[in-house]
Amino acid sequence: MKLLRYSRKGQKAAQARLGVLVGDNMVADLRAGYARYLIEEIGNPKGRELASIFLPPYVAQFLHVGAPAWEALSEAYGWLSDLVKAEPDACGLSSEDLFIPLSDCRLYAPVRGSKIIGVGRNYPGLTKHPGRDSGKVPAGYIKVPSCIVGPGRDILKPVITKRLDCETELAIVIGKKCKHVPEERAYEVIAGYTILNDITARDIADIESDAGHPLLGKTFDTFAPMGPYLVTKVEITDPMNLRIQTRVNGELRQDGSTRDMIHSIPKLVSYMSQMTLMPGDIISTGSPGGGGLENPDWYLNAGDVIECEIEKIGTLVNAVVNEPRTGGHR
Repeated sequence: MKLLRYSRKGQKAAQARLGVLVGDNMVADLRAGYARYLIEEIGNPKGRELASIFLPPYVAQFLHVGAPAWEALSEAYGWLSDLVKAEPDACGLSSEDLFIPLSDCRLYAPVRGSKIIGVGRNYPGLTKHPGRDSGKVPAGYIKVPSCIVGPGRDILKPVITKRLDCETELAIVIGKKCKHVPEERAYEVIAGYTILNDITARDIADIESDAGHPLLGKTFDTFAPMGPYLVTKVEITDPMNLRIQTRVNGELRQDGSTRDMIHSIPKLVSYMSQMTLMPGDIISTGSPGGGGLENPDWYLNAGDVIECEIEKIGTLVNAVVNEPRTGGHR
């Protein structure tokens, strides 16, 4: 399944809700669909209330509910997948559309958890630069929730940076609270996968590294575009064999595969779970080279359009704009 957070174009962000792709690029309203299913098909008079609990508007909320939410999702998805074929104009109990064409939707970042754990130097292509090596443990860092933007949103290029870079990365979405997860059980705590575009102000990160460790160079606002979907883990049987590509203005900048990771997905989950991981937390698994580190002419400028594509997940598209000068405190 491909889960997404969406609204109809023109609606306010407050109206965004949890959806799933069904049929021929149709987005189904999960809460409204499940409510109708429970009342009309199962005969449960509390269908509206149960749908609101089990299929809330945010993926992180859904993941916190746990097994009952996954059961509700499975029931709703099966019923809606059949209904869209027979009744594509179907409505919910409040006369809302159950199905909307994907082209009519505004998509949001599929998940906003408590933290984003980035992983650097996890592919051989990024270990060729002076002073960089794979290390005995993953090279991790933290991005903050204010970095997150969804598909189609602008990436703000800070005034202070001259060397803005992007990297397409497979992002692991944690599905349950966990700690000290052994490698052989790592996939049990994964809900699914999405795409994260790891934006970096290289010049700022270099200055910060000289002082100790990068901070702002990785965590400016909009530095973690994410989406377009959360693809459940059952849909991706081999996440360690997915093609990753980055295109800027149609030009191929990165082309690799997750099979080349130095630290595998199970190792990353096991290592990072030495701290408590919560439902909706993200582990972004690193980039297979390319970008401005390979070619200085590839640093980003306002007007550039970035396409991040990962096999079996989709394509995340964002444009770069210059961050406006605010002229002081707001």
